[in-house]
Amino acid sequence: DAQGVNTISPTWFSVTDNNGTISSLASADYVNQAHAMGMEVWGLIDNFNSGTDNLTFLSSTAARANIIQQLMTQAASVELDGINLDFELISSKCGVHYIQFVRELSVKCRENNLVLSVDNYVPKPYNTQYDLKEQAAVADYVFIMAYDEHTDGSNEAGSVASISYLENGVTDALKLVPKEKLVAAIPFFTRLWKETP
Repeated sequence: DAQGVNTISPTWFSVTDNNGTISSLASADYVNQAHAMGMEVWGLIDNFNSGTDNLTFLSSTAARANIIQQLMTQAASVELDGINLDFELISSKCGVHYIQFVRELSVKCRENNLVLSVDNYVPKPYNTQYDLKEQAAVADYVFIMAYDEHTDGSNEAGSVASISYLENGVTDALKLVPKEKLVAAIPFFTRLWKETP
């Protein structure tokens, strides 16, 4: 019954090995129901499997192609509208390979009439390897995850996303990404804090 929601991005795909095999939870029934409610569905792919190594599979042309081919097959089989890329903890060494993957994925998405969006941390000097400017050149949307200013692993209690954290994230991202392509993801959650001592 949510009002104003025009896109939903279920976490359906995950890289499961260094050869670029992916797992899938994609559901045509889910997509059909979302379409009937006027929503687009952008299937999300992540790299959260502890049995994989980002550098190993992203530096392999064959593994990248394998991931992309499987995504295109899955997207066609359930009639997805787009792909959302949520690869996190990309190292500086891995950055060039990651950006090449984004480029290659963008080409296939365009050929298959799929929207491509890419998730990112808010811009900081230590995550420039995500190269938001190049992402903006090839992807349809560049997301900044304007949350986890303080995480459940933080040493002190603090806001999940203070206003200044969001504002600074957007301001810094706009130096690299056109406003028409930038999406600021805001949290609908908080955390329960316990500081010791």
